[in-house]
Amino acid sequence: MVSHGNLNVLIDAGISLRRVRDGLRGFALTPDDLCGVLITHDHIDHISGVSMLLKYHKTPVFCSYGAACGIVKSCPEAEPFLNIFDVGAGFDLGGIAVKSFITPHDAADSVGFTLTAGSTKLAYVTDIGCVTDEITKAALGCGIAVIEANHDKDMLKRGTYPPFLKRRILSSRGHLANCDSADLAVRLAESGLRYLQLAHLSLENNTPELAYCTVEAALERAGFRIGKDVELDVAPHDTIGRVYDL
Repeated sequence: MVSHGNLNVLIDAGISLRRVRDGLRGFALTPDDLCGVLITHDHIDHISGVSMLLKYHKTPVFCSYGAACGIVKSCPEAEPFLNIFDVGAGFDLGGIAVKSFITPHDAADSVGFTLTAGSTKLAYVTDIGCVTDEITKAALGCGIAVIEANHDKDMLKRGTYPPFLKRRILSSRGHLANCDSADLAVRLAESGLRYLQLAHLSLENNTPELAYCTVEAALERAGFRIGKDVELDVAPHDTIGRVYDL
């Protein structure tokens, strides 16, 4: 979640309403305190909680046309509450400037976001098969970033997933490996990054320790001191992650 003053933005809603409420309660908030939910794409682990949020809280949902089609297909009653933007477009949430950018993933109109308030910029980049020029250009100069570190390539290749699923994850429209997350982290640190959270880790093909150590090592090789130049942590699987205050 991202906050600026009394503005609170949730990115994706792929968990139950009960879990959203429980997570927000830890910050003395409720879903009624959200000024919007930003949707990156229409895969079920990113939109399954939208219907209940809309049913009980009428929380504004902002999504691309492709994501909107997926949401409406599973939840037709959501359509009147969706705020559809063109991929690459920007919009304002009462003091938080949001900019979308296209991401390479096997979902229609999949996007990442930057959120800017004052002089602080956050980049949110998950569910990507590779780091593109568009992603790098959008994220450069951010002080805070949430980036995918989905899998360790060796763990995935040795693991129990069927071959077709391994190919999907390793493809340029799949998910980002730790080593590629590390390369992006270095590029962002060179442009001023101060806070980095690794997200969307696979339970089967990664561990928080492995993702952290891979990115930590790359940053240190590039001359950045963890905890001083860049703060690094890993998003939890089962709760709302860290709240970033813009």
